[in-house]
Formats: sequence, C-alpha cells, structure tokens
Amino acid sequence: MSGATDPRLLQLAEGDNVLITTMSIPAGEELLVDGHAVELASAVSLGFKVAATDLEEGTVAVRFGMPIGRTTTAVSRGDVVHTHNLESLYLHTHARGEE
Repeated sequence: MSGATDPRLLQLAEGDNVLITTMSIPAGEELLVDGHAVELASAVSLGFKVAATDLEEGTVAVRFGMPIGRTTTAVSRGDVVHTHNLESLYLHTHARGEE
C-alpha cells in the first residue's frame, strides 16, 4: 500500500490485501484506505478484517503474508471480509456441510 490509511486499520505484512481493525468502528464511519476515502457499510468489530483494495470473486485473501481464504463474491475496498464472503483455504468448516 502506498497511500495513507486510517490508523485504526493495521496491515500486518507487506502484500496483505486485508487490514485488521485495532478497535470497533461503527457503520457509516468514513475511513481512509490506501489513500481512498470509504464509508463503512456495516460496523466492524475489533480484530476483524476489511478489504485493503477491491477484491474480485475468487481472489485469495492474504493476511500476515499468508493466504487465509478465497472470496466467494466481489468485496469492495473497506468492506468487512469474513465468513459471509470468504471461504477458508485451511480450516475444515462444518457450517458449509463438509465432513
């Protein structure tokens, strides 16, 4: 990332395409993400992930330099990245009906 980013968002490693929240942030709050102003569509809890850039469906999400999942839908910069739009690449998930 080369642009300014809100200090409430933390990039854990160079090349990460998700950022970690350092505090809970309410819906409607405007954040600066890599030099782009974005308005949070929903509240984000402490420690959750938000997209550092627009992610197309099928994009591998990278946190702390490691792939953590693949987006199941397009995710806009600043949107929450979680189980509703990300499938795990390394954890068995009974919620998806896997055995």
